[in-house]
Amino acid sequence: MKFKCLLLLSWLWAAAGDDDVLPAKVRIRRASVVADNTKATAAQLHSIIDLPGCKDLQNYCTHLKSTDNLAMLECALSFSSSQLEALPDDCQHALWLQQRQLQLNSWVEHTFLPSYCADEQTKLLTCLNSVDLWSCLEDKRQQLPQSSGCQQQLRRAYTSLGQDYASIGDFYAACGGQVEQLKCGRMNVEHLPSMLSQLGTAQCLVAHASQSTMDINCKVAINSIEQQRGMLELFRVCSGDLTALCPQERAGSANSYKCLVRHKNDPALSSQCAAQITLRDQQMGKDYRVSHGLAKACKDDIKLHHCRRGVSEDKQVRLAQILLCLESVSKNGTKLAPECLVELDDHRRMLMTDFQLSPELLSDCADDIPKFCPDEHKSQLVNGLSSSGGEIIHCLMYHVRARRPQRRVTAQCQRGLETLIKASDAGEDWRVDPVLRRACKKVVDVACKDVEGGEARVMSCLLEHIGTTAMRPECEQALLIIEYFVARDFKLDPQLYKHCRDDAVKYCRAKHQWDDIQDVQMDPERGPMILPCLHRMAYSEDEHHTLRKDCFREVKRVMRQRAISVDLIPEVEDYCLLDLSQFCGELTEKGSEMECLQNRLEKLQPECKAVVTKYTEEEAANIEMNPVIMATCSEAMQKHCSEILNAGKDGGNMMDCLISHKNDADLNKGCRAAIEHFQIISLKSYHFTTKFKEACRPHVLRFCGASATKNEVVACLSEVMRNDTIRAQRHQIPKECRQQVKSQLYQQRESISLDPKLANVCKNELKQFCSDQNGPGQALECLIQKTPRLGKNCHHAIFMIKRSELGDSGTDYTLINTCKEMIYKFCPNTESMQLLNCLKTYKDDPTFDQRCHLVVVNRMIEQNTDFRFNPTLQSACGKNIDRYCSNIVIQSQPNEELNGKVIKCLKEKFRQSKLDDKCAQEMIKILQEQALNYKLNPVLQHFCKSEIQELCKKYMDADEHGQVEECLKAAFLRKQLINRECQLEVATLIAEAKADIHVDPILEMACTVDLLRYCGNVASGNARKLDCLRRLLRESPKSLEPDCRDKLQKRIEMFRNADDTLALPLEDMGQLVQQVVASPARKFFLVILMSATGLVFLTGIFLGRATKRAMGLKNK
Repeated sequence: MKFKCLLLLSWLWAAAGDDDVLPAKVRIRRASVVADNTKATAAQLHSIIDLPGCKDLQNYCTHLKSTDNLAMLECALSFSSSQLEALPDDCQHALWLQQRQLQLNSWVEHTFLPSYCADEQTKLLTCLNSVDLWSCLEDKRQQLPQSSGCQQQLRRAYTSLGQDYASIGDFYAACGGQVEQLKCGRMNVEHLPSMLSQLGTAQCLVAHASQSTMDINCKVAINSIEQQRGMLELFRVCSGDLTALCPQERAGSANSYKCLVRHKNDPALSSQCAAQITLRDQQMGKDYRVSHGLAKACKDDIKLHHCRRGVSEDKQVRLAQILLCLESVSKNGTKLAPECLVELDDHRRMLMTDFQLSPELLSDCADDIPKFCPDEHKSQLVNGLSSSGGEIIHCLMYHVRARRPQRRVTAQCQRGLETLIKASDAGEDWRVDPVLRRACKKVVDVACKDVEGGEARVMSCLLEHIGTTAMRPECEQALLIIEYFVARDFKLDPQLYKHCRDDAVKYCRAKHQWDDIQDVQMDPERGPMILPCLHRMAYSEDEHHTLRKDCFREVKRVMRQRAISVDLIPEVEDYCLLDLSQFCGELTEKGSEMECLQNRLEKLQPECKAVVTKYTEEEAANIEMNPVIMATCSEAMQKHCSEILNAGKDGGNMMDCLISHKNDADLNKGCRAAIEHFQIISLKSYHFTTKFKEACRPHVLRFCGASATKNEVVACLSEVMRNDTIRAQRHQIPKECRQQVKSQLYQQRESISLDPKLANVCKNELKQFCSDQNGPGQALECLIQKTPRLGKNCHHAIFMIKRSELGDSGTDYTLINTCKEMIYKFCPNTESMQLLNCLKTYKDDPTFDQRCHLVVVNRMIEQNTDFRFNPTLQSACGKNIDRYCSNIVIQSQPNEELNGKVIKCLKEKFRQSKLDDKCAQEMIKILQEQALNYKLNPVLQHFCKSEIQELCKKYMDADEHGQVEECLKAAFLRKQLINRECQLEVATLIAEAKADIHVDPILEMACTVDLLRYCGNVASGNARKLDCLRRLLRESPKSLEPDCRDKLQKRIEMFRNADDTLALPLEDMGQLVQQVVASPARKFFLVILMSATGLVFLTGIFLGRATKRAMGLKNK
């Protein structure tokens, strides 16, 4: 009884899905087929009870009053299974023909109605034109009186048809002719429901008919019967399991089968039931029609959208093909029937649960499964299970990502997995994959609980939480395995595909359709990458070739999410497997693999190096592609760079903004470290700094073709810029590039790590002198202060840095940051390269910051050690240096300070009034500065070091008003200077003041009033103003201010002593002539010389006459 009940329920379930078993064209052709066979059938069918094989009917049907064929059929339908089975085949065939005749319009019209319903025939004939003949007749019967014989006969005939006569009618239409030909009609011995009632007939056809000649529609009908038989067997075997595991489901329903599938790996499921489910899954994978729920729910959509793709009805169509087709329809914007969507979702989950639902996976990965997944494979063999909830699929996918070739699955297996992921659309819904669902449920419940499901929103949320405390390792691993495949086909990201399909077709040669069954290699997705193409278009400067806003947003999101792992960047990973295996095998942190490749860029294989270089360029231009910075610097970007963040397009501006705020107090250490790491990476190539690359690329190619690293390029361009400045010629490098070069130099000065060459040559000095200088710019400043104690190589490197910094103040990190407020206050409109000159002007202002003052003075001291540190001096005095001081430059060591020798040379020529006006004015500025601060005069410091310490010690620490120099001059006047070199240097200082009073700021300050009052109209230079004061001192000393008069008198006395000290012995007549000509008393010397010459002439005349007289007397 229980089994019969189960059969009945199975019949109810099967009946719900039988309408889709045969194609519509079979039902359309049914009337014509029936009409064609009517006469033949009538001729063949005789009285059943008279047939030799049906003698048993006489014994079993004696209770019937009538012995007509309908009565015999009615009697036979009441037989038990054993009684039916005992009937000979020819008798069963005759009964089958009679049952079939009941559905023939011609038999009803010409035989049944005239025999049993002659009086009612007129009313009943109208049913011959109805869609369902017996449904119409049944309605008419119920209107007839109960006593009517016609009413009783109609009831008998309708009962003999059976409730499933409609589906059987389809079978009759498809296979009736061949059944009659082969006499294969069989009764329903086992009393099976629906189409299964024709199981015996179908088996006979399969046994006796030739497959090549069998009608295609008949093959389809037979296949459907076999499928239903398998399902019936499954429910028979699983009846106990269904009651225990799925008590809420009705036996035989589609949901009851799905429930059993969900419990396939449940230990409580019997092995026999599991085996039946596995067999059913394998059949379903080969032919989607095995799944009656899918076939029925999606019947119209499959037909409408040609999902069979021209495959004949008798051929099997893989489940994956149907799913891909329906998903393509849905993705392309066409709505599917709601019940079809439900079935589609259920079958996607089934695909990811059982790899045996994918026949191509079974064959393509046959060798890979036991090789890479032995534990899961063993479980399958021992327990008879197809997998353990998708573990075999995940195991295979894990080995697609393996770094070493010997640990990777075959390419054939990888293609099969790609097809599976696409067919299941696992990237769209995290719940489709059972492994991912189990691993990430807790993460979703916490981190993504408010995210609306569908269209990969939860998947996107999970990706955003990688690297956070909410993420779990098992969830991250399962998620990245799925995303590995999604990253290789942009169509598998629903949001990206939805918003970017049109742009991808327009710009990137993507296909119009979501799925293309002929495109097994998924080109161009597996060829030219769609996402990189979209990313390039996102930042295109061509207004006519840009992405739509929604697409632009999605591209940014996907690129940001992909950056967490090289696995998700196929354009890099596919070319770098060997390098990843060799250098980065143990790295698993977010973004660490890409950093590893970037750090070892020089060691990578050529192809890998090329793609990593390209990716790094894009990463520099788009901060969202740097997962470490995105994770650690989000607050900094919101606070300091919100305008760039809101603008959408980056173009390298975000990185520049973060670099400018790198040392702000509110920036966390992680963000600061991430920024500096990228700065270090960018040193490998100037292409890794977007703004620099865009501004300077043509000029790099022109001037710096041999430069390899970014620092070499920057140094090269900086040299070109410096030379243009010194020569006062038009810059060969445009302003945009010059600004970028300055920006790079500025960054180098901030941290030694950003100048690897300097860090290498000065590593010993850094360790010895500057080990505790870890702040921004401190290490470099320490090395500069220790210049005299540096080794040769380090000294040369520091020389080049000082030359660059002092040549352009905009690259001086310490000056810019220490004097930020003073620059804003005193030099807001000054060009960056002239900031030092501007700050010099205001350094003595009472409100000037002392820290900035100290830096400015130190820079002035450095400038005076070498003329090459002073571009203004070089520009003003270049010709004079070449003319008078070239021998000093020639004899000097390259990249070493001249310690003021060239400036001393120029001072000497200044004293002699031989310099050009422009150069002389520049020298006056230098001499003024040196007069106020002795530290700016390296020669004086060197020769008078001991004298300064002994005689002027009290002025040393706070001297910037000329006290030390005044002290030395006073000591010179008192003859306290013993060292001959110091005497000469101080005498030189005094003599320089004779050339121009501006060189002596103390005297000039004391005599300011008198200069304005009496010498205002006197031109500067050549000691004219000083001569004016001296004349006043001689003619009207009381007219001068007392302080001026006192200092002037001392200066005159110093001048005399200095002249005596500087009056060296003459070595030849040329020096004598030169000294006389240069002397202010040259007229006096000329008078004396002429007088002496005249005296000698007169003496000669007198002595000549006396000699002549003496000779005459002698001769006499």
